Formats: sequence, C-alpha cells, structure tokens
Amino acid sequence: MKKNNKKVFALDIGTRSIVGLLLEDNGQGVHIKEMVSKEHVDRAMLDGQIHNIPKVSTLLKEVKKELEKKSGIKLKKAAVAAAGRSLKTIKTAFYLDINNQIPIKHEDVLNLELKAAQNAQALLLEQQNNEETNEYYCVGYSITKYFLDNNHIGNLIGQKGNQAGLEIVAAFLPKVVVDSLQVVLTENGLELANITLEPIAAINAILPPSMRKLNLALVDIGAGTSDIAISYDGAITGYGMVPIAGDEITESLCEKFLLDFNEGELLKRKLYLNMEEELSFSDILGIEHSLKGIDIVNDISDTITMLAGKISMEIISLNNNPPQAVILIGGGSLTPLLVDYLAEGLGLSKQRVAVQRASSIKDIIDLPQEFQGPEIITPIGIGLTAMKHLTLGFIPVQVNNYGINLLNLGKNTVLDALLAAGIDTGKVYGKPGLAITVEVNGKIKTFPGSLGEKAIIRVNGVTAALDTQLQPRSKIEYIKAQDGSPGKGWARDLLGQSNWIEFDGEKKYLPFEIIINGNVQSPDIEIKDGDKIFIREISQIGELFELWGIEEFKKECKLTLIINEIKKEITLYPFEITRNGKPLSLFENVEPQDKIMVEKNCESYSVSKIMDKYLIMQKDKTELSVKVNEQLVSLSTISYQIVINGLSAGLSDKVACGDVLEITCKFNKNPILVDVFPQINFLKNPPLGKSTLDIVLNGQEAEYTSILKEGDNISLIWK
Repeated sequence: MKKNNKKVFALDIGTRSIVGLLLEDNGQGVHIKEMVSKEHVDRAMLDGQIHNIPKVSTLLKEVKKELEKKSGIKLKKAAVAAAGRSLKTIKTAFYLDINNQIPIKHEDVLNLELKAAQNAQALLLEQQNNEETNEYYCVGYSITKYFLDNNHIGNLIGQKGNQAGLEIVAAFLPKVVVDSLQVVLTENGLELANITLEPIAAINAILPPSMRKLNLALVDIGAGTSDIAISYDGAITGYGMVPIAGDEITESLCEKFLLDFNEGELLKRKLYLNMEEELSFSDILGIEHSLKGIDIVNDISDTITMLAGKISMEIISLNNNPPQAVILIGGGSLTPLLVDYLAEGLGLSKQRVAVQRASSIKDIIDLPQEFQGPEIITPIGIGLTAMKHLTLGFIPVQVNNYGINLLNLGKNTVLDALLAAGIDTGKVYGKPGLAITVEVNGKIKTFPGSLGEKAIIRVNGVTAALDTQLQPRSKIEYIKAQDGSPGKGWARDLLGQSNWIEFDGEKKYLPFEIIINGNVQSPDIEIKDGDKIFIREISQIGELFELWGIEEFKKECKLTLIINEIKKEITLYPFEITRNGKPLSLFENVEPQDKIMVEKNCESYSVSKIMDKYLIMQKDKTELSVKVNEQLVSLSTISYQIVINGLSAGLSDKVACGDVLEITCKFNKNPILVDVFPQINFLKNPPLGKSTLDIVLNGQEAEYTSILKEGDNISLIWK
C-alpha cells in the first residue's frame, strides 16, 4: 500500500465471530485489502456483549496475527463498534414557563435541551431500578419537536409565549461496554482509535444522509439479537432490539431434526441458496436425512413467523406506524421466508422489504466476491465510519481538573462534557429570586426577586457557552450559577411624587403617613411579604404645623362671649391663616401649590373670625359665583346686623372677653353688579385717554345696579 493512502483496521467483535478488515482509501475510492473472520469456539460473547474477556482476547489475537501476516503491516490502532443492543434510548419532553414579553434566545433553547437531557437521565435511572453500578452516560440526543404554548413549532428562537418545550430522543451507553472493548484491545497491543455504534456503522455504510429523509427501518439480524434503527426527516429517531435472531433458527433446526448446534448452523447456512435442492445431513443418532430445502423451511416456519412478528412489533413500537420500507442486513437476514413474513406483519408489499448486500455500498470499489454478503455490511460500515470521522471517538478533556473521555456521536460541546462529568447541570442557569407581594391601599404591589446569574464557563481560559465546541484536551472550568436574591423593597419605594405648597414664601413638600399592619412606620423600613400598607398624603394644615414644628398653633386664647343670649366659651389661636388670600382654618386641607400665609401675634379677634368658627353657613346658601373679566369671584348672599354691647358694629370690629353680641343673618340679599368691585383688582379711575366704563353682563349692556345670579359673566372695560 502507498504511504500516502489512508488505512483503517476495522474490527467487528460479534456474538458469532470476530471479523477484521483492512481498508484503504487511495483517493479514487475505498478498497478492502484483506479480511479475516474467525468464529468463537464457545459462547464467549452473548448478545453482543463480551462475557469472557480472555477467550475473546485470544480469538482477536489470531485475527490480528493473520491480518498482519497477509498485509505485512504491524497493526497498532483499531476502529471498533459498541453493540447497538447496549444502547439505551429515552424519549422525553420538557416544558418551561417563560416571560411573554421577551423573545426566546439561543441560550434559552440550550437550557431547555439541558433540562430534557437531565429528565431523560432520571427516567433511565428509574428503568434501571436505580442501580447506580450500571453506569450509563448520555452520548448524544436529537431534538424531534419544539412546542410553544402547547402548539408544535419549527423553531423557538425569537418567539414569544408563556410556555416553551421540546421533545428529544437521548442515547445512553453503559460504561462496561466500552471498558470491556478497551481491555480486549489493550491485551492485544491495540489502541482504540475510534468507536461507533453497530447500527450507526451500518447506516453510514448503506443509508446516506440523502436517504434519511425517508421513514426507513434498518434491521441488523445477527446471531443473538436483531438490532433496529429508524430514520426519518434526516435523522436517526430511534433504536431498538429484539433478543432473538439467527441462533433461534439454528436451535429450531436442532430441535426438529435432532442436530447438534454446529450441524444445525451448517444446515441453516445452506438453506438460503438451496431451497429446491436436496440437502443431506446426519442427526445425533447417526441417521442420515435427505430433504428439499423448502420442506426443511416449512418444518420451522413457526419459528421464522415468530421472529418476523417480534421484529415487526418492535419496528411499529419505535416508529408508531409501519415505515415506508425495511432494509435487512446481517447473516440472519438470509433466513428463507423472513422477507415475506416481515412484509405481511408490517402491511407492506414484498418489494418494500429487501435484503441489502455489501455490493450495494457505493463508497467501496472493486469489492471481492467473497465480501459481498449482508453479513459483511456492519464490519465495512465500522471502517467507513472511522475513515470519514463519523465515529463516537474518544476525546480527552478536563472538567474542573478532572479528566474524562468523551464518547462523541458528532461535535462535542461543553454541554456534552458537563453531562459526562456528572456536573449538576441544573445550576447552569440560576433561578430568579422569589418575589414579595404587599397590599397598598387595597391594591396588590409586587417586588420581583433579582435574576439568577448564569454559570461561569471557560474553555482553555476563554469565556465559553454550553454549545462551545471542544477539541481534544480542552480544559473546561465550570462555576455553578447563583440563584437570584429574594425581592426587596422599602416603604419609600411605594411613595408617589411629593406635592408642595408655598408656605410664607417657602416651598414645602407635603409628607406622607405610612401605616403598615396597623402601625405608623418610617419610610426607611423594609417591607415584608404579605404586609398590608396604607399610605396617605398629609394635607390638613393643623397636622402639617405639628409635623413642621410650628409651635404657635398650640397656643390658645379663650374668650367668654354671650352670642344671641347664649354664653359660649370660645378657643382661638393667636394667628391668622390664609390660603390664596382667603381665611383657612386648622382643620381644612390644603391643595397642591396653594399659597399659605400666617399672620402671627394677633392680640384681638374680629367678629368675622368668631362667625367663621361658630356660625358656619352652608355655602350654597351664602355665596354665589360669577366671572368678572374671566376671573372667578364669590359674592355673599346674606346680610348681617351686628350689635356689640348695644352698639351697632361690622364684621371687622374687634371683640373682647365678656362682650355681648347680637348677630342677625338675612338670606334675602341679592348681590348687584357694583358688589363685585371690592372683590377685584380694578382701576376705579379711567386710564389716560379713556373716559367711559363699558359694562357688559352676559353679552348685554348693564348698569351698576343690575342684579346678579349664579354663573353670570361680567366684562368691565375702560374705553
């Protein structure tokens, strides 16, 4: 062989035999240069699993020695396959509540994949009855469906909704399978160059990606088991196994005709091409038999029907429906009538169930006649898979300084390494902190917790993500995510924007009163989940005086007066409060941006102040409102007759302790237009160059004595 040609030593360590192949790619195609096949003397292998390492190792030594002798090459590395029957597949789905306002990102989908893979691991552990000694590792998974709000969707990225989900098929391989293969190779001085799965090797040989769009079932019928793989929509969507195969046919022949196992195996192999010919054989009693092949097959047809039925049931279980076609490989696929019974069991035409021969493998050129049977497809597939680098492949990496070998079904990522290392991948994304909820003035208010922090992932010291691809000997540093902190809030966070008033020319903000669970609290207090909170803006002038430390309002002046023959004890304060120029009592509320003035050190009190406090009239009876030059003016509709100590007086006259007052109110006063002048700022004398006052009431000319009513509109203009 030329030095530049790529060469592969492929080993198929099967239940019945060990097959060794030397393949060479010379640039024009792949050739099979040499092949050696040797059968186990006894059952050192069972259902594709090595049960007697020394015996398997001895037989491999013979195969290797003969190949080296034929080729003249010292074999150092081997490509092998793990039994497909050892592969466990779990189909599961995972759903996650999401924020309807934020589009789904790529990392969110990765998080979903991770959760689904974890879920598959948990389901597998349940199936294995929690036997942790039977260690299974996730060697890959494929996504079969995406969901958004319970509806199937093609791609989640960029979508918005309330719940996202996906469905996966995850593949798991027991550690013991790979370990036993490694031991047998090591004892023969061979390095494990590549490893794949037997059904994947077969698929890579005879089912190119362009055919995987079809819904096909590949069945590899060997000696101990029948391995099944399902393809659909460009992917391998399921693996399965039936624990009977060619040996079941052999044993049926032995039982029917009293043959030992080896004699039964020889008779089985003659049947496929000799159905119409006489076949001679001797039973264990030495009796000679000579029967047509078709008659022998008819005698064991029940066993063939049973094998076909179990394969059909497993295919439908994996695929939910019959596939479009079935491809049969392996030595057991040559069992007579098996194609007919399989087609019948699946409801397919016979043309849709076919035995595939190695001669149909397009990547192999000049295939020798002796290498063209269906039993050689898997060994060839192992070699082709290794040659095309489509193997699981051992990739040594480190996770937090712990060395692991990754089994690779494709491209290895950080996520694969974390799963293989047993990292608690539930901590890749921190959970949001719990929110706290309070009731504020009867309405619910929520303080969300902080968002969790993602795990820190570095590959070879560089920040990385879950889908970062790994190279051999990559060093992964992983620091688990941190959950978000619970929601927090302070009473001050609940306060609205403060209003202000002008107080004696100074801007003052109106304070709030905060009552939490019945107790007055400071704005700086931290609120707790479930608190019931009442907040009010303090606007009563008396409360404001107290909060602002204005002491004058606490001083009192007590007067004893006789008002309309009734003795009254009157308490007054030594100041006058006005709001926007009008009197204001301590018990009234201010409005935002009011102008409040306080006249202090008052030593005497007017009749009007006494009346404001003790003779309050209803406003709708005592006042009417009109507009004068668009300014709102209030006019009194009552008249007073006031007598102090027997003398006539007015509203502005002062009173003293012991005074006797007689106050008579009349509600029949009708304000006239001239009454508005004391209430407005209007030039009594005409401006320079003007002499006539134009008086208009509700659009009509009026006089000073015109009677006014509620809502009148007055216009006064000098002309």
